[in-house]
This record gives sequence, structure tokens and C-alpha cells, in this order.
Amino acid sequence: MGHIFFITPDSSCNLDEIAQWTLFWLLDHDMVTDTTLYTCSGLEQAYQALEKPLKNGDSPSLIVIDYPLNPNPEMIQFVNRLRECIPEAWIVEFIPKNMPLPPKKDDSLFWVSKPVSQESWVGILQHVCLQAASPQWSKAENPY
Repeated sequence: MGHIFFITPDSSCNLDEIAQWTLFWLLDHDMVTDTTLYTCSGLEQAYQALEKPLKNGDSPSLIVIDYPLNPNPEMIQFVNRLRECIPEAWIVEFIPKNMPLPPKKDDSLFWVSKPVSQESWVGILQHVCLQAASPQWSKAENPY
């Protein structure tokens, strides 16, 4: 599967449960070989964790971003930069209900409203891991 990053800039956000659901799903689908899970609390930790795989030319398969209730401009800039630098990686963003959506539909965005249920997360994993190995190959619209 490759590298999977779970990134949150705020300690009040908790991606541990999502990471656990992901690990169990990977185990159930015999996809755990060569998969590394990273959990990053803060942008500095995310930059450090992403640095080595990217320098080695090993792009992440999936990056999960959990926005806090009040997303800051640094976080939004970080995610936009990830999209530009790693277009082959899935970037799934968990957004609070009060976060403004862009006026036009942007096919590069994969936004999921919080809270995220295990059932919907499993559906997302099914899509990004089995149906479309990269965003460019995905023909399906974001159903979430």
C-alpha cells in the first residue's frame, strides 16, 4: 500500500481511531505489507515525517488531514502545497461543518464532513485503495 499519513494541527483533534480503523481494514484486505502509518500532531511534525519518503521518491499513498474547528491559514496553505507537490497521492480532508466550501466544485478536493463514521471511512478506503490507486485514475465523484 505505501505510506499513510494522518495529520492534525490541533491536539484536540484525534485521528487515532481513524488510524486504527485503517490498520484493521488493511489487515483484513492483506494490504499491510510495505505499509507505514504515520500520525502527526502539528505541521512541523508532518513536514519532518513527509521529508524522508519524499526525498527517497516514495510518495505517500494516502494523506488524511483533520482540520480543527477553526482552520488556520497555515494549515490550508500546507494542504494546498501538498496537492500541488504530490498530485498522485490521495489527500482526504476531514472538515468541520462550519468550514466554508469553495464556490465551484473542485475535483481535486476530497472533503468529508466531521464526525466521520467507521462505515463511511471504510467506504473511502475501499475507493482510494482498491478502486482507484491514485486520484488521477479515479472516475468516481466524491460521494462523501
